[in-house]
Amino acid sequence: MRILIAYAGKNNTTATCVARLREQLGNRDVTVADLTEHIIDPSAFDLVVFGSSVYFGKLRPQAREFMRQYETVLSQKKLVLFLCCGLESEYSYYMEKLFSRALRDAAIQKCFFGGSLKTEGLAFFDRMILRSMRSSLFEADMDNGEYTATLPTILPENIDKLASQIATWITSTGK
Repeated sequence: MRILIAYAGKNNTTATCVARLREQLGNRDVTVADLTEHIIDPSAFDLVVFGSSVYFGKLRPQAREFMRQYETVLSQKKLVLFLCCGLESEYSYYMEKLFSRALRDAAIQKCFFGGSLKTEGLAFFDRMILRSMRSSLFEADMDNGEYTATLPTILPENIDKLASQIATWITSTGK
């Protein structure tokens, strides 16, 4: 089974998640495509794992372009959709808002890989906004003067679960 993992991210969180998924898939026939570097035609692949980080409520532009350009092809493939976003409570909303109905309906799996609110390597304006978001989360975590931080993080268990499901699909199809 030929597998394509196509993704777009901004600050390396999505790339980290994809690298873990690739590693967990072992020696299988996997092509990883960072859509910020080049768009790849998914036609030749049996399974497509497609996702993006959410940045200011949107998929990365390259992910949107990939989806627009190949929606028909993707909707006819064995398809997995994933998101990396800072707040798990927003995952379902973003999944419905950002992916077309055709792709959501075609997907055999939809996954949340977690996210982060890292400011390293970001432009000044982006750092200020993320710091503001982190401050809001810190305030929300205050309970009677007690601070318990729950900043977003990557969820390796979700990535590993998907890798295990893919291995099961490969075994069941005999490819």
